[in-house]
Amino acid sequence: MKEFQFITLLGLTTLLPSSVFAAPAIGSPDKRIQLQTHAADGKVTYSVEFNGKPVIAESRLGVELAGGAFSGPLEVTGTETASHDETWKPVWGQFSEYRDHYNELTLDLAETAGSKRTMKVVLRAYDDGIAFRYVFPKQEGLPKVNFAKELSQVSVVSKKPVAWYAASSTTLFNDVPFAKIARPCRTPFTAQLGDDCFISLHEAAVVNSSDAMLQLGSDKRTLTYSSSCNQEAGSVSAWRTILISSTPGAMVESSMILNLNEPNKLTDTSWIKPGVSLWDWRNHGGKADDGFVYGINTESYIRYIDFAHENGLAYVLIDAEWYGPEKSPKSDPVTYEHEVDMPKITAYAKEKGVGIWLYINDKALKSFDMDRTFAQYQKWGIKGIKHGFLGGGNQVKNAFSVKVIEKCAEYGIMYNLHEPNKPTGLTRTYPNYMSNEYVNSMLDAANRVPATPSELSVFPVVHNLGGPVDRSCGLFDMDQSIGREKVHKQIPSTVVSQVGQCLVFYSGILTLPDMPDAYRRKMDLFEFIKQLPMTWDDTRVLEMEIGNHITMARRSGDEWFVAALADESGRKLDLELDFLKPGVSYDVTLYEDTAESHYEFPGGWNKRDAAKKKVPFKPVETKRELYQVRKITVKQGDKVEARIAPGGGHCMWIRPQA
Repeated sequence: MKEFQFITLLGLTTLLPSSVFAAPAIGSPDKRIQLQTHAADGKVTYSVEFNGKPVIAESRLGVELAGGAFSGPLEVTGTETASHDETWKPVWGQFSEYRDHYNELTLDLAETAGSKRTMKVVLRAYDDGIAFRYVFPKQEGLPKVNFAKELSQVSVVSKKPVAWYAASSTTLFNDVPFAKIARPCRTPFTAQLGDDCFISLHEAAVVNSSDAMLQLGSDKRTLTYSSSCNQEAGSVSAWRTILISSTPGAMVESSMILNLNEPNKLTDTSWIKPGVSLWDWRNHGGKADDGFVYGINTESYIRYIDFAHENGLAYVLIDAEWYGPEKSPKSDPVTYEHEVDMPKITAYAKEKGVGIWLYINDKALKSFDMDRTFAQYQKWGIKGIKHGFLGGGNQVKNAFSVKVIEKCAEYGIMYNLHEPNKPTGLTRTYPNYMSNEYVNSMLDAANRVPATPSELSVFPVVHNLGGPVDRSCGLFDMDQSIGREKVHKQIPSTVVSQVGQCLVFYSGILTLPDMPDAYRRKMDLFEFIKQLPMTWDDTRVLEMEIGNHITMARRSGDEWFVAALADESGRKLDLELDFLKPGVSYDVTLYEDTAESHYEFPGGWNKRDAAKKKVPFKPVETKRELYQVRKITVKQGDKVEARIAPGGGHCMWIRPQA
């Protein structure tokens, strides 16, 4: 049950002219975060302290609308405070339940001249950060809410702040001093302000506006949000969010972004099932061990279904071109071409207890009636769609994505949005929204440099911080796969790191990029992946240094899955198992790099790079695929020691002894 506590000054909403404004400060429930608002000279600002120290200096609040609304001086005409504490259970997620606990301050603002139009600023303080949004009540003189200029700012207090951020959905900037930031940045934008203070700027509940960008001011410490929003009066903006923590791992564990979204809108969620999926796209032209060549055809999909059935995998994802040229508006998404017999494939999958996901391009969703399309998918028994090439993150495209999610829900279909659209916590509102590509997807784009081992411990506090991302990791054929039609680059990673990434990068659907044959050759290693439930009761970041390493543990029931990733230098793992239950003995399977394992490969990373270096671009034997599997017994407090290779990983499957 929801519990609300409303607190007002002197027992009623307080009316104060801005010249003497002294809004009550609100603090986080644990009191570590203190948020103070200020008003002077017609402007409203806020500041934040964390653990008794200032971390955000006075920073502007507000937005100017087209037509001049709120562009002049504003005064605070009233304030209201409230508290909220609720625990809710997700359909799936990183935890079995989430606590939504905050203190709230609402400022009533009015123009001091002219029409004296009004707006509200709602500010919240959580234990893991703060958030604010703008509310525009219906009123005379305000028929539309059309942003002309957003004024929201975050002015950090730090002598030498450094940041990790995305200039695009896939371009990552690591450990950059603020003084060197020259271009607008996408969010999440994560920064270290001190030894024990990290923040991350993002947004939540983006359903009726464009994605926000951040621009660094000339003072090299003040970031200003910018976005577009054009809607009717009576609306609200997206939330502006600032996670604040002593460690980067605490931000990964945060639920604030989810909590700022509306509760689940779906009445029946029994059909929503996270899971592991085989995926065909990177296997075209790949040769099976018996000589069969994979392609876009029925026999290939029968093989995927058989492997999924044999190993308890939930899904098979059929990617582009199955219904014709994906970028042609004339390609009808309820037809099937090449050698694809969709009724036969889906009937066989149903018989084997395997769900089918289908790729559908944005052009097909817009050119053909969605009810007609999804009715056919429902008849075939399709479990989910991968929406490709929506592109960008403007208001129209964001609204269209939400429309597709809602239409999918009507037909019992799950949803995976690809390309540059970022997660903002909508999986709470629409739990059939399983993932976003918003990350350097491992094998995507032939001329995009592959993510380095260092970047693997950055993604969780940048792209993955707003919600699930579909990175398509789990490549096993590290040496020979570049001989295939759709594998354009070499990947700097050991095969054990590939396994670990499947746990670290949170997603409702794990799309595996390799052939069934590659997994069969390493079934003892594949065991870790096939056991992943993809929804969790508990998630903990055990160790993390951004850009260096990360160790994460996730629990389902009484079983724990642990994965560690290391940068180009590798590291020694010395992990104390203090998160286990006392008095219980556990069987552990360890999946490890060997003493010789290494992420490096000779030659160029793609054809262009190889030509530049005047070396061939072809399959080559490396030490990336070396691994070992061993078993031990442990109890709470024991230590696990291991060597993680350069660019390598380490995984553990821990379960109580029978």
